[in-house]
Amino acid sequence: MNETINVSKEVNMVWSIANKLRGPYKSDKYKDVIIPMVIIRRFECALAKTKQQVLDEYNNDKTTPAKILCQKSGYSFYNTSRFDLKELLNDSAHIADNFKSYIKGFSPNVKEIIDNLSFEKEIDKMDKNNRLLGVVKEFSALDLNPDTIDNHKMGYIFEDIIRRFSENAEAGDHFTPREVIKLMVDILLSEGCDDLMAAGKTVTILDAACGTGGMLSTAREAIMNMNPDADVELFGQEVNPESYAICLADMMIKGQNANNIKFQDTMIKDCFESTVNRPEQKMRFVIMNPPFGQPWGGKDAAEGVEKAVNEEYKRGFKGRFGAGLPGTGDMQLLFMQHAISKLDDDGKAAIITNGSPLFSGGTSSGESQIRRWMIEQDLIEAIIALPTDLFYNTNIGIYVFILSKEGIKRKDRKGKR
Repeated sequence: MNETINVSKEVNMVWSIANKLRGPYKSDKYKDVIIPMVIIRRFECALAKTKQQVLDEYNNDKTTPAKILCQKSGYSFYNTSRFDLKELLNDSAHIADNFKSYIKGFSPNVKEIIDNLSFEKEIDKMDKNNRLLGVVKEFSALDLNPDTIDNHKMGYIFEDIIRRFSENAEAGDHFTPREVIKLMVDILLSEGCDDLMAAGKTVTILDAACGTGGMLSTAREAIMNMNPDADVELFGQEVNPESYAICLADMMIKGQNANNIKFQDTMIKDCFESTVNRPEQKMRFVIMNPPFGQPWGGKDAAEGVEKAVNEEYKRGFKGRFGAGLPGTGDMQLLFMQHAISKLDDDGKAAIITNGSPLFSGGTSSGESQIRRWMIEQDLIEAIIALPTDLFYNTNIGIYVFILSKEGIKRKDRKGKR
C-alpha cells in the first residue's frame, strides 16, 4: 500500500483538545494527558459494539473467567465498568472518581498500560484545575472506531501525535517516515522470500527499538498482502514508556500477542534470549531505527547500560557483542550486532543509521573491528544512502544497512567484499 493517508483532521482535533490544558500544563507536558486519553478512547471505541454483552455476562456472574469476557468482547481485552467517557459527563460532580472506576473496569492488560503512564495523578490534576470535564467531553466525541479508522490509519495518527509532542526530542530520537519504512520492507522482501508463500507459514519479525510499532505493522501488512495465510509474529522492545504504551495498545487491537512487546532497554537485556523454560527466539526479519549518537557508557549513559554491555561483551560470541565494543558515545553498532545475533539462518535485516557506523574510529578501534567482522562474515548485502531532510528532526546523512545471513543470500552475491 503506497497511498498517502491524511490524518490532519484527527490530529488537529486532538491538538485542539490539548490546548484546553494550557495554564495548569506546559506544552511539553500535554502528552501526559493526551497520549493516555487517545489510548483509552481507542480501546473504548473498539469495545463499543460488544460492551453490553460483556456487561450482561459480568453482572450475571462477577466471577466470570477473563477468557469468556474476551470471547464476548471479541478482543484480548474488555471493560466491565458501566461507564464510558460519554456516561462520565452525566455526573460531573464525581467525574474524577468515576473516571478512575472506569479505568479499573478494564482487563488487567489494559490497566497495566494506563498504570504505566501514571494517568490517575493526571486525572486528579485536571479535576483540581477544572480541566477534566472539558477534556473528557471532547474525547467522548472523537471517532477512533476501528470500523472507520483502521489500524493502518491509527498508526499514522499515533505517530503524528507523538511527533507533535516531541518538538524538543533528543538528538538521537528520529521518527521514521512511513515512506522510508516501506522502502526498507520492500527491500527485505524483494528476493529470497519464495517460502513465505507457503500456507500457514510462520514469519517472525523483530524491532528492538520499536517505538510506536510502525515498522512492525508495515512489515506485517506487506507480508499479509503477499500471503494472507501467513502467520506473522511481531516482537518488539522499547524503552520510552509513552511509545511502548501506544505500541502495545495497537498490537492488542490488531490481535497480536501482547507478551511479545516488551518494555525494556535492549542494551540492558535481550527479552527473547533463551531461558530455562524456552529456547531463544530467532527472527526471519529484523527491522529497526536505533537511536543515533546515544552513549552506552560514561556519565551520560542510562543507568545500568554500561555494566550490562560490558558483561555481555565478556560472553564473546555466545553473547550479542562478540565482534567488539564501539566507542562509548554511540550504541548504533551494538544494535547492529544485536540484530545479527537475533537472525535465524535465513534471516535478513534492515537497519537505519547515521554516518557514524560507517566512518567513526581508526583502524584499530572497536568500530573498525566490528565492521571488519561484518565484512568477513559476509553479512553486508548493501548500504543505501538516503536523501537528506527525509526525517522529521534532523537533516544529517541517513543510511540503511541491509544484512543477510548465508541461508538467504543469493549464490552470485556470496563472498563479495
